[in-house]
Amino acid sequence: MDILTHKKLLGALPESEQAQKALEAEGKAIQEQLETMEVEYNNKVNDYVTNEKLPAGDAKKWSDIVKADKEKEIQGLGQRIQEFQQTAQKKISEKRNELFKPILEKVDKAIKEVAKENKFTYIFEVNSLLYHSEESIDITSMVKTKLAVK
Repeated sequence: MDILTHKKLLGALPESEQAQKALEAEGKAIQEQLETMEVEYNNKVNDYVTNEKLPAGDAKKWSDIVKADKEKEIQGLGQRIQEFQQTAQKKISEKRNELFKPILEKVDKAIKEVAKENKFTYIFEVNSLLYHSEESIDITSMVKTKLAVK
């Protein structure tokens, strides 16, 4: 039985590191936008709660019309935050696929070449096996050589 460790192969490729950095940069920008939206939301909720605590008759207390408008505003912002999170997760997933697809194709091609050159019938990902014996051949280093990485 022949085994390999996909994670080690991907980690050894400079393209993987570049793709991961690009993904992290995108994630950071999204996180910053989300935090800005959450601060705005929390400020509006705090203003609402503070206003609700004002005694009846206080000149600063919002009228029912203003109060209803503030409630709609808070609900709308909450909904925008949820939609932004969902869209962001989808975009990050798409970006991950876009960045890593050519890398995975390169690794898969190298694995197939090593398997063919060495007449291996089956190659298994070591992390998905329940058991592998010491007699198994770990071809990770062969594939790394094929990919010209350490």
